[in-house]
Amino acid sequence: MTGGHYWVRIKEGGTPLGAGFLLTRVYVLTALHCLKQMSSEDASLELELPDRRTLKGRLCDSVEEVDLALISIEGARSQQLPLAPPTDWPRPRVRWRGSYCPPGEHLQLSGIVTHAPITYRSAEQGEFTGIQLTAEQDVDDFSGYSGSPVDTDPVKHSDERPVVGILMEQLTSREDPARGSNVLIAASVRHAMELFPHFAVDHLRSDGAVPPRRAAGRSVRGRTEDVLASLRQWEEAGLITARDAQEQRTRTLRQFGISALGDDPDEP
Repeated sequence: MTGGHYWVRIKEGGTPLGAGFLLTRVYVLTALHCLKQMSSEDASLELELPDRRTLKGRLCDSVEEVDLALISIEGARSQQLPLAPPTDWPRPRVRWRGSYCPPGEHLQLSGIVTHAPITYRSAEQGEFTGIQLTAEQDVDDFSGYSGSPVDTDPVKHSDERPVVGILMEQLTSREDPARGSNVLIAASVRHAMELFPHFAVDHLRSDGAVPPRRAAGRSVRGRTEDVLASLRQWEEAGLITARDAQEQRTRTLRQFGISALGDDPDEP
């Protein structure tokens, strides 16, 4: 499941609800409004993968004010699912691509990231870190693509296209407010991960990472060992990619070197 094939088609009882994508081997991220036709909050959902496998899942968390939802995959550990794609913060003036097509469609979206990051207020009046995109395709209604992933050109020294956003809304045309424009809004995936407690690992993505539980009186060496052990466990569980794990190991060891020189006020 490579080359952008990590999208998920979400259904209930065979009826399409919307799109999402594998954020880890265990969770699917989607737009909450894609699930508004669910029969109940604990309904059993069908998650169709690009290889035509169908998995079972259930809504496990949502942040209503920013229109985001998380679906847990039932029996994910036994499904031999691949590692999820790398994620990154959005960058302006780069090309973007969408790998997902709604049922019955064969048109994949692409275009330019015009503004990123932006602070965007959703229809539910919640603010999220967003991305403004221009689509090259002439489509009046992009609603079928909601919840699908947005990836961009890779950064230097990498062949992998990072997922930076999740498609959320289409802006209306200035000339005719009754029509949609080719300007789309996506939510930053990294920001979305910060909103869900399931991804506390994301707090380790900044320089100067600290362990999830910082025990009082713990030495710098001990705290560093805790971080490295956690990273190894998360990588083995498929919660983070091998690349992300290596980046964090490098940052953690760099911070250990700085602290060991006497810059850490907590060092006993």
